[in-house]
Amino acid sequence: MARTWIISEYCYPVVVTTGYYVTEIAEFLAAKGLDVSVITSNNTYYDSDESSKLKYEEHKGVKIYRKLHRQISKNDNKKRVVRFITLSFSFFWMSLRHLKKGDQVIVLTNPAFFMLFMPVVRFFTGCKYHILVHDIFPENLSSLGKVNQNSGFYKLLKRVFDKAYSKADSLISIGNDMTNVLTAKVKGKTPISLIPNWADVEEVKPQKKEDTETYKKVKNFADGCVLFQFAGNLGKAQGLDNLMDAIDKVETDDARFLFVGAGAKLDDVNKFAEKHENTHSLGFVSRSQQNDFLNACDVGIVTLADGMYGLGVPSKSYNIMATGRPILYVGEEDSEVAMFIKKYDIGWVVKPKDPQALKNQIEAIVNEHDTLQLKGINAREVAEKVYGKNVILEKYYQFIKKQNG
Repeated sequence: MARTWIISEYCYPVVVTTGYYVTEIAEFLAAKGLDVSVITSNNTYYDSDESSKLKYEEHKGVKIYRKLHRQISKNDNKKRVVRFITLSFSFFWMSLRHLKKGDQVIVLTNPAFFMLFMPVVRFFTGCKYHILVHDIFPENLSSLGKVNQNSGFYKLLKRVFDKAYSKADSLISIGNDMTNVLTAKVKGKTPISLIPNWADVEEVKPQKKEDTETYKKVKNFADGCVLFQFAGNLGKAQGLDNLMDAIDKVETDDARFLFVGAGAKLDDVNKFAEKHENTHSLGFVSRSQQNDFLNACDVGIVTLADGMYGLGVPSKSYNIMATGRPILYVGEEDSEVAMFIKKYDIGWVVKPKDPQALKNQIEAIVNEHDTLQLKGINAREVAEKVYGKNVILEKYYQFIKKQNG
């Protein structure tokens, strides 16, 4: 039997962001009878994440080979770059040691530098590899203002990484907009499969907000109002400044805003909440409680910063749908999330960098309170039938079967 490998910076026991998706994919493929192994590290995404000190373990039929590192702060960019480089070299040597001819390898885009090594790994081992694209480098760095798009350094990175993506046997995209960007990046030379992220419809189910522990904590603050919630990574790619500018402009007393999560913008969000009576920040809450906190609102907010078209797909959208809550999306109108919101009538779309338009839409939602339930019903139905976890994971199994012939 041909072996299946996944190579990713994050995996079990890290069960947030990429670690969650890698773990679920690996476990599903193993449960379907495939020989599945993972090359990963003990790096954590949040300080509260569980870390493993085991270089090797088996978990639910998945063999995990782990490079051990000392944990560093996510906000220390210099140390992060050094770690990405050293981890890429470690993965390179581990891949040469473990991979064999005929193996199918799914490579995540973290650490990004490791993608540069994979053509060499394929040459020496005879494996085939497929990049599961969660990030597009270096375009995402430019959109976040970390690299000047007109600089010689950016242009060099662009040439190097365009070639790295195009050298793969195939790419796996998680959104139609991302597929468009990737097609241009590799000039149509590399096959691209579309497999979106999923809604965990078995673990995340609709619940009255009043019955959640999260809502009980903020009831005095939110009672009698339409509660809008942003839950997830409070990072620079999320366009949170635009959201806070809009909240600052909101005039109705019938809207309240709840932030749940951690990240680079957490301090800014906390300071904003302290100065605004209509806003509350709970900070980080474990993913194990997501069914509770995602159900604690009337409307889920999903945002992406301007310039992020096709560079990432906010995965939280799918579990918001699973709760039967409509989505207020701030992003490009032809992006993945915007397209399925409009197609299935499950929310509203507002273009980025326009806080006045966002403010107007928020107030319109408060005045059209009766539409929330209908859009929420649509959202749950779409989550189950189109984006259910087993529906999407089966696509990965079929993808591997096709590669194995």
